[in-house]
Amino acid sequence: MAPFIFEAPSDEEPELSESNEEENEEAEEGDEAGDKSSKPKRKSQSAWDFASYSESVAEEHARRGTTSVDFKITKILQQSSATAQQDETSDSESDKQVDYRSEDEDEETNNAADSKSFFAPSEGTSFHANSFMELNLSRPLLRACETLGYNKPTPIQAACIPLALTGRDICGSAVTGSGKTAAYALPTLERLLYRPKRVSAIRVLILTPARELAVQVHSMIEKLAQYTDIRCCLIVGGLSIKAQETALRLMPDIVVATPGRMIDHLRNTMSVDLDDLAVLILDEADRLLELGFSAEIHELVRLCPKRRQTMLFSATMTEEVDELVKLSLTRPLRLSADPSAKRPSTLTEEVVRIRRMREVNQEAVLLSLCSRTFTSKVIIFSGTKQAAHRLKILFQLAALQAAELHGDLTQVQRLDALERFRKQEVDFLIATDVAARGLDIIGVETVINYACPRDITSYVHRWVVLLELVEKDMLLHFLLTMTDLY
Repeated sequence: MAPFIFEAPSDEEPELSESNEEENEEAEEGDEAGDKSSKPKRKSQSAWDFASYSESVAEEHARRGTTSVDFKITKILQQSSATAQQDETSDSESDKQVDYRSEDEDEETNNAADSKSFFAPSEGTSFHANSFMELNLSRPLLRACETLGYNKPTPIQAACIPLALTGRDICGSAVTGSGKTAAYALPTLERLLYRPKRVSAIRVLILTPARELAVQVHSMIEKLAQYTDIRCCLIVGGLSIKAQETALRLMPDIVVATPGRMIDHLRNTMSVDLDDLAVLILDEADRLLELGFSAEIHELVRLCPKRRQTMLFSATMTEEVDELVKLSLTRPLRLSADPSAKRPSTLTEEVVRIRRMREVNQEAVLLSLCSRTFTSKVIIFSGTKQAAHRLKILFQLAALQAAELHGDLTQVQRLDALERFRKQEVDFLIATDVAARGLDIIGVETVINYACPRDITSYVHRWVVLLELVEKDMLLHFLLTMTDLY
């Protein structure tokens, strides 16, 4: 097959479906009729939708013949209530607590490498734009941005989109919540509008470290491409592998994947290759390497054509990331739009000191804080998966609505936990570091570090990421429980 060649945008707009044209005509007639009366404000769509990617948790339990933890806890509480009513005189409870000590699972990250002449000069790059129209995007993409409520580009979007449209390799430093997903998705979609449509091929590959982040990226691209004919496919573990094989054989334009599952398909699924790939995007590259995907990433880079555009985004530039940059990028431009240096006045950092030999009281202190002071929109970071599951049970027994998020859950359960917390059906999300990077959860008010981060990088990421996700002028509490440092 002929390689994908970037064509200059023409004056003709890509063809839309007849239904979209009829919608435009009806919208114009409605605008003319409503000039005399006040026009209601259009409600913007949400870019995130976790519920549509899998079956419900109840359906999964019914299919597997299992019982949920919530059901077991509810049954225990009902039995306890019935026992209390029968024997009102016996009101004493056991004060014994289990001494649980979290294990150290985090690895130390290396310091960022110094900038070298390997990077192309980026002087003159503008990080400011008043509207998306200034970024030379086509009308279908501008319409999608308006539907999603995106009015003004963020700094990383204003800098990245014009450069990515020219086909340059980009090494970007931006945290979650800064708009980096749209920063690489919009120029990629703009290029695909002018692709050779007679030949179907996988032209864009986006790699993410976590399944939940892949779901978010796929959901965002689907919303941005809703007025185009560009097709996107999600390839992650935990979902039907047969359905993914079928989707890959149909040759979607964009594939959003985790490294392990993508390599499985390239090795075992017939007629699937990356020979016509034009754009490779590595999202959260530092996290990809921290989670042990180094061998998979290097293999995928070798399978991609050498003549391609590569965009790499990383919150921290470690030595491993710098080596990956040298391996996969050609004369890249380095862009940095990291707000970590700015500490907003709405952030309140507090320390809860638990003295040595009193660690058994840590769970009681946490339950007290969550039942009296911080009662809703709270994310609690635990050190291990076992600790997260134990806290979930304790919260439910204390009549506090909580959801857990860690690697021991099935993909259906993980997506359900995120969806319930996003819709505020539960007040607390108890998670491991899988939620510290990459997840875009709007409206968080309080972050509690039940387990103390082992390095300053993890600490900074937890509050910098979430600062971008709170509503404007909302006070964010960031608590750190300290045991090992005293």
